Amino acid sequence: MFNATHPHFVTGNFTPQNVFLGDQEYGLALDCLVKACTDLLILDSDDSDCKVLLGKRIVEPQPDWWYVGGRMKPGENPEQSIARLVKRELHLLVEPSRFRPLGTHSYAWARRQQAPMDNGTCDISVVLTLVLLPGEADRIHMDVKEYAEFRCAGFVSKWFSISEIIASESFHPALQASARDIRRRQCWQKLVGEVQSGCSAVSIAETAKQLVALRNSSN
Repeated sequence: MFNATHPHFVTGNFTPQNVFLGDQEYGLALDCLVKACTDLLILDSDDSDCKVLLGKRIVEPQPDWWYVGGRMKPGENPEQSIARLVKRELHLLVEPSRFRPLGTHSYAWARRQQAPMDNGTCDISVVLTLVLLPGEADRIHMDVKEYAEFRCAGFVSKWFSISEIIASESFHPALQASARDIRRRQCWQKLVGEVQSGCSAVSIAETAKQLVALRNSSN
């Protein structure tokens, strides 16, 4: 149900070309292509009451609370992509194996950062999660080119509970969908743990009912 990694298939000897596009060429590419992105939700724990760290972006197409992430590069798998982006945007070195896939989203945005801005852009995104290790939160420094002025340590208003994200209309529906996916994954992990540890049939059945309800719920 929840894979540990995304399958990444390489056929033949693929070599990335590392071509840089100027603003005009990149804008034309956005007019005719759907770009692939990786987006990350940072968690303070794996517990049911975990908090999610969001950054307030200042660039299109979503100048508001959003994931950490961005465009994938040719040849990268999702975990390699988000590890590169976390290093660039948060100044945090994380082994790709620590990222866990959560889901996929598709987007059609009315605006974009590149001219002409009103042409918009379309994305396919792989969403992942990362549970921070002790001390990592204090080392996060968000890129001021893409995020509003931000101080992680002691700035608790940037951490949100799963319930807050799901309940508040101030968050983009994609963030709300990912928050619900985290709840479902936690319930699935609880169910697997109960089965493996030999819990009672009644307990297992109750957790299974909770999982079905979460899968069918938008709350």
